[in-house]
Amino acid sequence: MFYNICNLFLIFFISSVLGYFVEITFCSIQSRKVVYNRGFLLGPYIPIYGVGTVLIAFVLAKYRNDPLIFFWMSVILCSFIEYITSYLMEKIFKVRWWDYSHEPFNYNGRICLKNSMLFGIAGLFLIYTYYPFVLRILSLIPTSIIEILAVFLALIFLTDLTFTVIALSSVRTNLSKFAGRDATEEARREVIKVIKSHDFSFNRLLQAFPKIEKYNRRELKEFRQAVIDYRNRKKTFKKK
Repeated sequence: MFYNICNLFLIFFISSVLGYFVEITFCSIQSRKVVYNRGFLLGPYIPIYGVGTVLIAFVLAKYRNDPLIFFWMSVILCSFIEYITSYLMEKIFKVRWWDYSHEPFNYNGRICLKNSMLFGIAGLFLIYTYYPFVLRILSLIPTSIIEILAVFLALIFLTDLTFTVIALSSVRTNLSKFAGRDATEEARREVIKVIKSHDFSFNRLLQAFPKIEKYNRRELKEFRQAVIDYRNRKKTFKKK
């Protein structure tokens, strides 16, 4: 039982890491410059890819003998996951993490037809090629190694998740203290206090979500500017 759970987690983790590199590759091509930071967490993994892989492999397994049905079921399942994830994260953190409003046939900017079709194609690749390949590789690794590796990676992942959620909650809490006010030095000082204690995480979050100010009130624009000002001050101080 424990071995099966560890195996499942490793499939999730591997898929999350691969999803991260797919994301930065796609974004680099789209923006015509190298993009290093993508995703919700600090580490090189995007959990939504891992969740999608696991659900496609298990929830849709009964459709694997009919590629056409499997394709459309993958489209529906993955689009649902993407929409719900976007909705919940925006409600929790007051930040929209991606937006497809510029894409044709989008729904509330959270999902779009192009990505949904890509999900269907990815689903076929996952069930017929990727998933069997990963299972074969994992079957070659001794049980004890699988369990130790899974526990080790799970600890890293959960620590990252905890730290990131706390960091984002800190941002939200500080923003709420001056919600509705004009841009003031008081607000900037409050935000910079948080930045000083979590400098790396907040800078990475801003780089990972360059459109962060578009989907929030004036307070998030002030927050972004405060980060930029603080980083400039650090550079000036180092030069001196």
